Amino acid sequence: MANAIDYLDWRGDVPMDVSPFNEVDALIICKLPSLDFTGIVPDGSGEVPLAEAASAYFERYGEEDRRLGVLLPPGTVTMAKKMLASRRFASLRLGGYVNRVNDLAAEQFCALTAALPDGTRFVAFRGTDDTLAAWREDFNLSLQDAVPAQRDAAAYLVRAGWLHDGALRVGGHSKGGNLSVFAAMSAPEELQGRLLDVYNFDGPGFRESPDGLPGYRRIAGRLRTYMPQHSLVGVLLHNSAEYSVVESCETGAAAHNGFTWQVLGTRFVRAPGFSLRSRVYREAMRQWSEELDLQQRQELINAVFDALESTGARTLTDLTGQRVRNALYAARDLLGDEAERAVFADSMESLARAYISSAKDALPTLRRFRRARDGK
Repeated sequence: MANAIDYLDWRGDVPMDVSPFNEVDALIICKLPSLDFTGIVPDGSGEVPLAEAASAYFERYGEEDRRLGVLLPPGTVTMAKKMLASRRFASLRLGGYVNRVNDLAAEQFCALTAALPDGTRFVAFRGTDDTLAAWREDFNLSLQDAVPAQRDAAAYLVRAGWLHDGALRVGGHSKGGNLSVFAAMSAPEELQGRLLDVYNFDGPGFRESPDGLPGYRRIAGRLRTYMPQHSLVGVLLHNSAEYSVVESCETGAAAHNGFTWQVLGTRFVRAPGFSLRSRVYREAMRQWSEELDLQQRQELINAVFDALESTGARTLTDLTGQRVRNALYAARDLLGDEAERAVFADSMESLARAYISSAKDALPTLRRFRRARDGK
């Protein structure tokens, strides 16, 4: 089976006036902000051709694919090269590039706007990068009604709607998917009326379900959510009730990488449902979060990330073995109060209990599956 990069070989010569924009195209556009276009793509109202932006990027960083951090696998540079060689994407123009990381505010935000050949514009939000600030912000999604990146995304979409007339699409992968939903449901009603689709590629959900919010209800019919059958990200928190489960050639955390999702024609290959591991993990995380109040969660998150940052590390890549050991010592000091240490220990114990409980509940389903498979 093939993936989104292979899709560019198959369908790259088919223009959008022949085959309309589709879900695989959307994932490809959402991957573009993974490339650092700082000083290359304008941050204002101007736009540059994709070819010009890619050429400047290659000159600065080289033309070889490289891992953009611990959890950001290679593939985007190869994708960009194939886009340049395709009739379908070669005429793209990019603008509105913003890349902001604020360690003190636990904020990481990156976005760009792509002018598509069909006359629409696509607002693409980047997912979590390699910085500790980004990962702290991700964990804060379970604590806050709106983290800084979500507010940034809402403001960015409004600005894009003000700068550009006509129809818009919005989307993102990972945290970028969450940002796309938040921005769309927070937009003024007039702007919401111009949104064709809102793409959420395996993005985490929200602390509270947004189903009852008027802004969410107005865009719910245009929300397109995709998760791999081994999802460990999109199943977190409260997400869309309507979603498509897609096949990945990887399992576990590796399945989060959109380049592992299987493609046939103009669609991702659908899977019958989530894997057993994904279902157990989702239920365990739900049970665990219900056992901790907001203050306990905040203390736990602050202790972990304060300890990691105390080592001088700024990214996950910076976390050498020695720095991790230093972080453990720092966490012990940060949790110097006996009551705080007890909260930390209890939370880890409750997570283990929740996982074991969820696994036991899933065992009857697994046994039935094995009996059916073996014809017993």
